[in-house]
Amino acid sequence: MTETSSNILFTEEKEKLAQKYNYEYGMILNGIVLPSLVVPDSYELSRTFETRPGDICLTAYSKSGSTWLIYNILLITQQGKAPEGRDLADNFLWPAFGSDYILTREQLRDTPSPRIFRSHMPYPMAMGGTPEASPCKYVYIARHPKDVVVSFYHFAQHWGNYTGPWEHWLGLFMEGKVWYGDWFDHIKSWWEHRHAENIHFLWYEDMKADYDNELRRLAAFLQYPMPDELLRQIREATSFEQMKANEFTNRQDADDHPKNFYRKGVVGSGNEQFTEAQNEQFDAWCGRRLRETGLIQEESLLSYLRFNPKNNVFHEKI
Repeated sequence: MTETSSNILFTEEKEKLAQKYNYEYGMILNGIVLPSLVVPDSYELSRTFETRPGDICLTAYSKSGSTWLIYNILLITQQGKAPEGRDLADNFLWPAFGSDYILTREQLRDTPSPRIFRSHMPYPMAMGGTPEASPCKYVYIARHPKDVVVSFYHFAQHWGNYTGPWEHWLGLFMEGKVWYGDWFDHIKSWWEHRHAENIHFLWYEDMKADYDNELRRLAAFLQYPMPDELLRQIREATSFEQMKANEFTNRQDADDHPKNFYRKGVVGSGNEQFTEAQNEQFDAWCGRRLRETGLIQEESLLSYLRFNPKNNVFHEKI
C-alpha cells in the first residue's frame, strides 16, 4: 500500500472519541479518517483490480444522496426492471468494504456486466486506480455541506454509534475528522476532473429541482436510452416516499441497526439544526476553506453553493 497509513494529528482525537463518544475510526490514510469497514486488504483490492468497459462507479462524500442515486442508476441500466435480491445492496459492489461486502479479485472479475460499484473515496483514493485512466464511468454526486453535516450527524448516531452532542459533531466536521475527511478537499478532488469524458459531476440539489432533465443527462452519459415512459417509472420508483416504504430499498434489515436510514430527503433541512452563532461560524469556515482550496475562483461552484465570497455568507437558506 503506497498511501500514508497513519497521521499523528489524529491519534489523540481518535482515542478520545473512541472512549468518550464511541465514534468508530478504522484506518487513517493520507490523513483521511475511514470507517472500520475499510480494511487494508479490501482497500488495496479496490485500488488495484481491473476495471472494464461497461463498469459504473457512483462516488460521493457520505450523506450526499448516493443511496437515492444508486437506485436510479440500477433502474437506468436495467431499463426499469426491478433489481433482484433481498436488498438494494445485493445489486452493487463495494470493494473497499472488507466486512459487509467481502469480495475477492475473482468474484469481481466474474461478476457480469454492467458492474455497478459504490464508493465514498476522494479522487486520489478512487476505486479502480486513477479514474481518467480507467474504462469505468464515474458518477459523482455532491450536496450542500449544511445538509451533509446534519444528515451525517444523525447517521453517525444511529449507524456509527456516535453519542456526542451536535456542537461537538459540527466541530469534528469542520476539522475534517469525520469519515472520509474534509468536505471541501473531497469535493475539490473530483471537481477538478469534472470535464473528463468518463466523469459525470452532478448536484443533489439539481436532481431535486429538475429531476427529469438531470436523469436524462445521466442516462445519456451512461449511454442508455431514456424514453418518457421509462423516466416516469423511475421517477415514481425512486421518490423519497417510495424508497422509504419499499422493503427492498429502505435498509430496515441492514446490520440490525435502527429502522431510520431515511430521514427527510429534502433540500435545506440542515438549516433547522444550526443556532445563529453556529450558522455564522459555519459560513466563516466555508469562506476560509473555499479560499484555502482555491475553489473561491470557481464561479459555477459558488453559484451552486449560493455563497457570497465578499461577506462569507450564503445568499439564502438552502
